[in-house]
Amino acid sequence: HHRLHDPTRSRGEATVVIGGGDSAAEAAIALVEEGADVTLSYRRDEFVRPKEENVERLYELATYHEDTGSLTLKMPTDVEEIGDDEVVLSDEDDETETIEASRVFAMIGRKAPLDFFRRSGIELRNDWGEAPDSIKEALSSLDWLGRLNWSRIGALAAFLAFMTAIFSWKESGGWLYQVAQSANALPFRLEDAVSGVAPHSLAGVTLTSMQSPSFYYTFAYSAIVVIFGYRRIVRRKTPYIRWQTITLAAIQVVPLFLLPEIILPYLGGNGLLPEAMLNGLFPTSEWAAHGREYWRAYGFILAWPLMVYNVFTQDPLWWWLGICFVQTFVLIPGMIYFWGKGAYCGWICSCGALAETLGDEYRDTMPHGEGWNKLNFAGQIIMVVAFVLLGLRIISWIWPGGWAETTYDAVLFGRAFGVPFLNYAWFVDVLLAGMIAFGVYFWLSGRFWCRFFCPLAALMHIYARFSRFRILADKKKCISCNECTSVCHQGIDVMSFAQKGEPMNDPQCVRCSACVETCPTGVLEFGQVQPNTGEVIHRDTLEASLTRIQEHETGTTEPAASTA
Repeated sequence: HHRLHDPTRSRGEATVVIGGGDSAAEAAIALVEEGADVTLSYRRDEFVRPKEENVERLYELATYHEDTGSLTLKMPTDVEEIGDDEVVLSDEDDETETIEASRVFAMIGRKAPLDFFRRSGIELRNDWGEAPDSIKEALSSLDWLGRLNWSRIGALAAFLAFMTAIFSWKESGGWLYQVAQSANALPFRLEDAVSGVAPHSLAGVTLTSMQSPSFYYTFAYSAIVVIFGYRRIVRRKTPYIRWQTITLAAIQVVPLFLLPEIILPYLGGNGLLPEAMLNGLFPTSEWAAHGREYWRAYGFILAWPLMVYNVFTQDPLWWWLGICFVQTFVLIPGMIYFWGKGAYCGWICSCGALAETLGDEYRDTMPHGEGWNKLNFAGQIIMVVAFVLLGLRIISWIWPGGWAETTYDAVLFGRAFGVPFLNYAWFVDVLLAGMIAFGVYFWLSGRFWCRFFCPLAALMHIYARFSRFRILADKKKCISCNECTSVCHQGIDVMSFAQKGEPMNDPQCVRCSACVETCPTGVLEFGQVQPNTGEVIHRDTLEASLTRIQEHETGTTEPAASTA
């Protein structure tokens, strides 16, 4: 049985209940109180999911037998076999025990009847259709191809193709870029319009920037962040989301768009910036629209190894080397120590800005589970490659022209190992961070790049191990609704922490506040703990929970439970 309809039907019978959540606990309690002899099998050695009163009642029944029924706890055990009148359990030492059982209640959840919903014409969110469970099953018959959701798969493929075209037009080496340039199509034909305008005037600087496709890409990116950021603020009415979104939009618009495209070219072209600073930060280049590489200003926000090109230069740019070192190895670790990885990913980074605004309504599309968690190591691999390239770059600066420089050029820009496009610049920055990351945005969440491939995020995972930041949980309030986990676009099982009342310290957390804001009972809040003792030393005053805000307004707030 998967549901308990009438516990009186099991009176006087040997009954086994399988599971460790509230459903299993309440079923076992009801059965014992109606006179059944119950054995409760749970795979863990302690209860972490049920309400506290249910756990207390279970231990009470197991310790003090009722006049009619009884309860025996078998923990931790797994069910090996269910027979007609018995159940075989195994413990952590792989020793088996046979339990008499007239009835068995498997209260471990059940698979949703997706096929029935599909046949009934009910539209399912994030439904890819019915795929085979194994390669063997897939190869044995091709019937499963007809059960896939081809409209959804086709839409994903079409959008991936669209984003591929966008990046081919945006990148100077892309085939669409070259086609547009050779045809003197927009935006390249704007060169004629610039000729009649003073080059260092505000209009001249703007028109010069507008000759590059990257100008329109960055403008569109910034506009989307602002528009959907406003929409997010309207939809999610918490002070945390309001200030987070305003900060993300401001950083995207000013230092990541106006600064490199208009402000710096205008100031530099009119002699309003020191020459030494310009030479140190923005070297001259015949390929740059304004004669200098003002695009390097992205490095003020996008730290190494998220943006590698201010470090991976032909000759050392000492100003940038100093800035990047301070960013990556001083400022970011410091921020993470106090406020977690999300201090950068959720409040500063442009990738996070788009994910928290345009991607706000697609959080639940991020896949969860152990299989997907294995892909998290991809970012670690990319991070290692970035550090190897850094080592090769330093060696080739000291001893130019040797094997280190040849290897560095091959891995970063060339055809490494003789395979076209197998180089860091194209594979990581264009394919993974661009085409795929944006191509799967509405199907696999806006944090696909951030979670799986970002090398800076991988480095920050190491820093986060020493952080004081936690998401604190009041276990008494948790109703195991799983809302917190479902909206996490980093794939974290937030509910597993909330059910235990443990501060969540998963390094994937980006402080987006979705779990805190969505929780219907106000279980979660941001805070800090003493890493060595787990003692709560700070609770954030910038409220991120809508439920807690409503409790404050109505005066129904309960004293915060200790999470030490």
